[in-house]
Amino acid sequence: MECLRSESEVLYQLELPFNRIKIDKTLSLAPNPGKVNSFWNNAANDLVENIADQFRRSAYFNGQRFRRTTYIPIISAILANLLNADNHQLQIVYSRDTEGNNKNWVSVWNFLTEMQFISTVIAGKNESGIQSWCVALPEMVALLHAYNSRIIVNKQKPAVLVRDNDKNILPISNKRKTKLLYNRLEKATKAINTLWENHTVTLDGKPVVPFVQRIFNNSLAFGGRFYGGFQQIPSKDRARFKIDNIKTIEIDYSAIHLAIMYAWEGTQIDYEQAYTLRGYTRDAVKAVTLRALNIEDLAVLRRSVTLSANPSNQSRYKEYKVKRQIHDTLRSKGLTSKAPYKPKWLDSFIDKIPSTTNADNLIDTFLDRHNVISKHIGSKNIGLRLQSVDSEIMALVLSTLLTDNIPALPVHDSIIVQTKHKKKAYTIMQDAFRKVTGFEAQIK
Repeated sequence: MECLRSESEVLYQLELPFNRIKIDKTLSLAPNPGKVNSFWNNAANDLVENIADQFRRSAYFNGQRFRRTTYIPIISAILANLLNADNHQLQIVYSRDTEGNNKNWVSVWNFLTEMQFISTVIAGKNESGIQSWCVALPEMVALLHAYNSRIIVNKQKPAVLVRDNDKNILPISNKRKTKLLYNRLEKATKAINTLWENHTVTLDGKPVVPFVQRIFNNSLAFGGRFYGGFQQIPSKDRARFKIDNIKTIEIDYSAIHLAIMYAWEGTQIDYEQAYTLRGYTRDAVKAVTLRALNIEDLAVLRRSVTLSANPSNQSRYKEYKVKRQIHDTLRSKGLTSKAPYKPKWLDSFIDKIPSTTNADNLIDTFLDRHNVISKHIGSKNIGLRLQSVDSEIMALVLSTLLTDNIPALPVHDSIIVQTKHKKKAYTIMQDAFRKVTGFEAQIK
């Protein structure tokens, strides 16, 4: 079965006086909710079929002909998301827009609400553009477990997507070269997901969905990283992942994007000096570096540094961070907590910048320190170009591990494997980086 994974506070169903609640459209909804993932399905086919039959006989299906090929995947995906949300005490956000195919989804959500399988909160958009959300009620949870439901990949959904800047899915070009490349990427990604059909990932005994999709930006030349819901789980919690009930370890590349840039210039990076600038801490330099390698205009970076050096902003950032930590702690314990308000300017804030920092001086010193690659910093699509290379490296790592039947979870520039495979994974990561870039990696 397929289920959504996301962060959210617990909703105690017994406190709800009604099955459906309409609230003031000015209110915000479901802190840190998760959106429906139609990339998943419910493996409990009998349960899906039973609910489909009930839906067909209900007033919520008003079509002349019940097309199972239309409704079975919808019901299966919804049940999968409900299972995942219940496993991790999350809420599911979904659209009630009745345009196009989503009208069928809304009719199923309404049916499940009427049957008291779910409790739905309906409201207008908040700052995140989120409208309505729901949770599974006890009867639905009981059915999911009674049928031994589990989450599987929807075989009809693509494992590789190309999206535009607004995250709309783009069609794949019919050019032979592009089509051949897409098919190769699709086949390799599906093979990784197929391996997971025979393995499990758990967090504190609760199933974690391990399946991934590769997402490119505007074309197959940009982006291409592997994305999965498990990546949204904080690293301190990922440390408790178990694969097939065996402890895991997360291994990652150091300064991978800097190293890739140096490789473009035919130079081996000095990892010991990668994040060193006189007068600044390593954490500050690393934060500035990561920001610098993902912007196309150095003026934007200068403004971020100036904003971050402001003592007033530093104080407000620390205050927000404390509130956020309290919220995360409460939520991790299953307690109700509302996420603190996050001002938009915080997205540009760079932690650890000294209050005495002069932005021009810091950035000029940074560019001088990395003069070998300075022409790439701030260049067009630099972040996506770097992701294209790091995703190629990760794809090679995963495919090599696959040949040895070793399941691994990719987290951008790191992988999670069973502790017993640490040495093997380390060697494979070294070899993959060397094969793609021609230079040596530092792995920790």
